[in-house]
Amino acid sequence: MNAFRLLLIPVILAIALYFYFFLRRMLQTFGAPVNKRPLQIGIGAVSLLLGWFSSDIMGDAAVVVLHVFMLAVLMHPIHFAMRKIFSKRSEKTLGVWKKIYGSGAIPILLSALLLVSGYFNLHNVVQTSYTVHTDKDIRDGGYRIALIADVHFGVSLDYNELLEKCQEINTTKPDIVILCGDIIDGSTTDEQMNEVYRALGTLKSEFGTYYVHGNHDRPFSYDSYTYTYDDQIRAMKENGIIVLQDDVVQITDDFVLVGREDRSADRFGYGKRASLTELFDKVDTTDFVLTLDHQPNEYAENGKIGTDLLLSGHTHGGQLFPLNLLMKIIPFNDGVYGRYEIDADTTAIITSGFAGWNYPVKTAAPAEYVIIDVVGK
Repeated sequence: MNAFRLLLIPVILAIALYFYFFLRRMLQTFGAPVNKRPLQIGIGAVSLLLGWFSSDIMGDAAVVVLHVFMLAVLMHPIHFAMRKIFSKRSEKTLGVWKKIYGSGAIPILLSALLLVSGYFNLHNVVQTSYTVHTDKDIRDGGYRIALIADVHFGVSLDYNELLEKCQEINTTKPDIVILCGDIIDGSTTDEQMNEVYRALGTLKSEFGTYYVHGNHDRPFSYDSYTYTYDDQIRAMKENGIIVLQDDVVQITDDFVLVGREDRSADRFGYGKRASLTELFDKVDTTDFVLTLDHQPNEYAENGKIGTDLLLSGHTHGGQLFPLNLLMKIIPFNDGVYGRYEIDADTTAIITSGFAGWNYPVKTAAPAEYVIIDVVGK
């Protein structure tokens, strides 16, 4: 038993207690002798097991158990409302509802549907498109940007599937391709690391493919990586991917790219990232400024300093419902998913990513790549 799970013992017991009464109600609805001691012991044992599974937040079983738990809890106010509505109108309908509620069928079936759809969602990458207007004097026709982040290669797509998606992106004819971090993680093997950059190296654009680090790409002490940081950089360079670490690149005479080091760099021993002020000393803000930052933060600072478009990933759109809602309530980042207008001149877009992290499902947002058209006045 690890220390984290010890701290969760009160939560484990609370969830187990809830499941004890949930399972007891289910069995009673089907006529089981729930007052008999052997059955009570059995219900208690299963409930404790479900509570234990719920505490393994990295495990697939926890995803299933917590979805059922969440939806079962949400059924209580619905049950209260149904009793109020039908107690005076139709005793027969109320009786049918009580059996449905008691059976636990709704939270179990809804959980199954949600998780099946989440599995499908994770394994079917779609295109999401945005148009960003700028008052700056950019070239006729503007710029088309392809944005990819959070592939976490090895979680869902294999090499051939990723290659097929890259060919699909090529048909959109992007002017520049952005890889906004967490392309790989600790579960990615050395072979997969080479495969993912080989596939991404087939992306075609006028100005090339640019990459900024995420918080999972590089080896760090408390996760297992089978490749080194140098191996990763070599694989990207071999496949024509340009790595930006607090770098400013003048793409054209009216379009500049600012690629930021990830916020985690200092914590994991990869150096301190530069401030926006330090980076923008090298930027002509009369040009259209595209800033890349894996983690969606410092929105106000980007608006004030002259960023026109800020691209990020990292959040996975919340990945699992209702975490996406919780992330809006508790602001871990400045945004969760989609488009944000920071001010009149600055737009931020957060992609939910090509895949997700760790879990085999994605219920809160689509798996996607993003095509952004920047249009001038």
